[in-house]
Amino acid sequence: MEEITNTGALRLKMDLWHPNCWIIQTTEQYDVGILGHLVYSRKGGKATSHVTIYGQQQETIEDAIGWISEFESVYHVSEMISGYHHRSSATPPGNASREILVEHDGRKQVTEQFISRGFVHDERTNVYDGIERWVVLTNHDCEEIQSYLNEIRDEMDAEITVRSIAPAARSPSGELEPLPLDKLTNRQREVFQLARERGHYSWPSKAKPGELAAELNISKSTFNEHLYKAEEKLLDIS
Repeated sequence: MEEITNTGALRLKMDLWHPNCWIIQTTEQYDVGILGHLVYSRKGGKATSHVTIYGQQQETIEDAIGWISEFESVYHVSEMISGYHHRSSATPPGNASREILVEHDGRKQVTEQFISRGFVHDERTNVYDGIERWVVLTNHDCEEIQSYLNEIRDEMDAEITVRSIAPAARSPSGELEPLPLDKLTNRQREVFQLARERGHYSWPSKAKPGELAAELNISKSTFNEHLYKAEEKLLDIS
């Protein structure tokens, strides 16, 4: 990772895993993803989370909601009325989705650990395949960030991988206008965004497909397949 000397706000992309988390374990147990919109913490450790569960089939989503309702740290699950859609939400991946409010033990989540240390969400949390993908903003310098992340690792027995750190004054991908990334699957979006961030589309290219594939722990051929499919969707090639 390149050294950051900027003294302003920083933008971090991170992958997280921690034990006893109803969100993570749901995406491990079922073929669904979960988008986190808002979390409201109250005294006594209780919290309310507004999330969207998405997937390919409504039946799978219903099974996942039932699993969440029975989770030991979850007190109550309420579904939104049919057709409700959060005003800041883009269309989630997959063919089906449901929005729910979950009352749960906030002490089992890592959200408060980050908020109390001055980290602020810049994008919705996206959880799939048992991993939380976070994008946060902070005024801390890199040394302070590392210290706080180590504290969270120790306190929550968490695994945290920082994928990128960049000044928040500019888009880390350098994009000039938004692209319809909601057309892409989670993996296609992950591959495409990494390629943009690492300078794959610069001339001359700053990153080779093999290097990017290794960063995601997938083969070069698999990386290229996802990237080509993402480009085909974004360019609307039929």
